Amino acid sequence: MDPLDASLARHALAAATAAARAAGEVLRRGFGTPLGKVETKSHRHDPVTLYDRESDRVIADLLLAAIPEAGLVSEERPPRAGTSHWSWVVDPLDGTNNYLRGVPGFSVSIAFIDRNGAAAGCVYDPLCDELFAALRGEGAERNGSPLRVSGQTLLDGAVLGVGFSNELARRTATLRQLPAFIPHVRSLRIVGSAALDLAYVASGRFDATWYLSLHDWDVAAGRLLVTEAGGCVTDLAGAPLRTPASTGVLASNGVLHPTLLESLRGSETE
Repeated sequence: MDPLDASLARHALAAATAAARAAGEVLRRGFGTPLGKVETKSHRHDPVTLYDRESDRVIADLLLAAIPEAGLVSEERPPRAGTSHWSWVVDPLDGTNNYLRGVPGFSVSIAFIDRNGAAAGCVYDPLCDELFAALRGEGAERNGSPLRVSGQTLLDGAVLGVGFSNELARRTATLRQLPAFIPHVRSLRIVGSAALDLAYVASGRFDATWYLSLHDWDVAAGRLLVTEAGGCVTDLAGAPLRTPASTGVLASNGVLHPTLLESLRGSETE
């Protein structure tokens, strides 16, 4: 990254972390309180609350003030075209179903994108006050401490995150994949926030996680965290992620990636 781009990326990361913390304050304020009317988006199990939208507003105001020429893609608003090739990709509340029920396990995800993909990004857990952040080519950290993926070399004894879609067909397909892992892994964990799952792979808490399909705002920041922490992110066929990540997402410590891909392919043929 040349000095000008590196300076912009650092500026973007500072703006992203400030926006994520400000949004986290909004979400903490609403967590566990009556949420009033809850609307749905794409289908009846895809909810959105007033706190999703308030978090989105706070984030957009801060990010566009920091880099006005950047575009903005967010789960909770129509895309905004910028006057440059830069853009923000935002999920103001990843884990809305957890949030609705007062269950910990939600996050804010913000990525800054240039022609080469994510240049900076962060995932913030407001309840734990954990900020996972990364700059392309400069590594990843949690609250200032460097991140590194796990050293797990075998599927036997691994800890895997798994994402269950709100959509019935994808949920059923994920259930068909589980028998390939159940005899081997130490544990399977369902957090309910894809962005946190990816942050947990980056920090070595999980050895891997997979989803049948994700949106850009779910994966943009987390993907950078994993790769900068030494891990690997592909689709479920082992190919580079496309936009959107509709062919699935597999994130791992890298060492386990071939074994996981083989297991996932095997489950599709049974």
